[in-house]
Amino acid sequence: MLTVAEALRLQELNGAQVVAGRGGLDKAIRWVHNVGVPDAAQWLNGGELVLTTYINMPADEAGQQRYVQEMADKGVTALALAVGRYIEHAPAHMRAVAEANDFPLIEIPYTLRFVDVIKAINERIAQRNMEMVTRALQINRVLTQIVLDGGNLKQLATTLANLIGHSISIENERFEILASHNIAEVDEARRYTLKQGRTNPQLIQAIEERGILAEIRRTLRPVALPRVPEVGLELERILAPIVVHGDIYGYFWIIAADQPLSDLERLAIESGATIAALMLLHQEAVQSAEASLKGDLLAQLIEADSAALRERDAVLNDQALRFGLDLAQPFALMLVEHDGGKGTGRLLALYRRINRLATGRVLVGQFAGQVVLLLQAENDFYGMAERIHAQTVGESSLRVGISAVQRGAQSVALAYAQCREALHITRRIGDLRRTVRFDELGYLHALYAAGPGALAGNAYVPLLRKLLLDTGADLFNTLETYLDAGGNGVQTAELLHIHRSTLNYRLTRIVEICALDLSDPLIRTNLQVALKLLRLFEVE
Repeated sequence: MLTVAEALRLQELNGAQVVAGRGGLDKAIRWVHNVGVPDAAQWLNGGELVLTTYINMPADEAGQQRYVQEMADKGVTALALAVGRYIEHAPAHMRAVAEANDFPLIEIPYTLRFVDVIKAINERIAQRNMEMVTRALQINRVLTQIVLDGGNLKQLATTLANLIGHSISIENERFEILASHNIAEVDEARRYTLKQGRTNPQLIQAIEERGILAEIRRTLRPVALPRVPEVGLELERILAPIVVHGDIYGYFWIIAADQPLSDLERLAIESGATIAALMLLHQEAVQSAEASLKGDLLAQLIEADSAALRERDAVLNDQALRFGLDLAQPFALMLVEHDGGKGTGRLLALYRRINRLATGRVLVGQFAGQVVLLLQAENDFYGMAERIHAQTVGESSLRVGISAVQRGAQSVALAYAQCREALHITRRIGDLRRTVRFDELGYLHALYAAGPGALAGNAYVPLLRKLLLDTGADLFNTLETYLDAGGNGVQTAELLHIHRSTLNYRLTRIVEICALDLSDPLIRTNLQVALKLLRLFEVE
């Protein structure tokens, strides 16, 4: 990158002077262009240092002001005007427009040959670009060698920070620090990250609201972040996604010091993010091998009969210990259920995401098209479930079942069955909570265990079937909501979004059809049992 200020120091521009727009002298020149038409801006792309003479400009004052403004709007880097022949100095009205736009307006002696100026500056730009490419390749080789030498993310952060002279932070997809290295003075946002071990949630919200994270998720490309002082972002950043298998596994930050980030530094962070992805990919290859072993262990624990498990209890527990899980101590099982509509690719992506979330003594594997987690009892089951939901936004059909606490290898199959039962029962009765625990099923477990045969011997079932025939008033659902609300009419009306008089009418019809006293607590209990039996085994 060659700035306007640097170009002005070249011998070929001896005698040139800036007469307006000094605020733009640090702008980069992409190339130099000689223009000879009054509507020059429409033939430019932006980034040029434009050379021209007064006779090639509009003749009137308003046209000349428009000429300068259009160039500034187009993103032209600077305008050099030859003086001393057709005009002694740039007119005041042109200088005013340039000054207002921080657009460098330069006077150059008419004796300077444009061809010499263009050649000198373009050669210097080409030289700078070649130096940048050479330096970028050097940085990439150094970073690649870290991978070949079996290095880690901490070494990557330290090496890259020292190479480019800027602080580096590598974070996971939850913006929690994986590795970092400081080089220079940092801002408030960086201090928060170092103290809390993660990026400030307010900063994440700010860049989310500005559409920056959405752009990164869409393009999977780095994005330059401007200063956002209100959330502590006082220095520029580049935020690059770490992408593996098309998924964002984390983020790579480069933090500016007291000057804007250069093109070389932007290339460097792309290389750094790529190297970080390679490291994570290597880790995932190791984890994939482990996943196969975990899946085999889970299959043995869930599918084998009790007698076989008792004989192999010590062996299976020893295998689980290799993954940090002691089945001789209290544990629970979590089953992550999804609709499976997108095939094995979706399951694999879901498994990878959950496996990265697992902390503590947890074994994560795949079984029967679902993701299974075995956790020691000291883990926060609900906290783990919430992290899974938070990191699988968009998976609207995803639900998590949690078993009762168990002990022993032979109890894993029971824990798995409990999770499936909890998910199945709550789905049948229309309870679509995202997280369901077996211990919370209560009497529903007893009803499910009784099986569909329990319908035949229940005297209240035929009465409730009559309600199903009156579809217009939806009496069956009205009664279910009323019983679930403990006979509270106000709450029932609110839940059904109907007027209280409408509810009273429906309750009267229910009493007429069933010939029962809904004020009797025993009758309400019996109706509740019969109704749930129908939900579990007959009514969708």
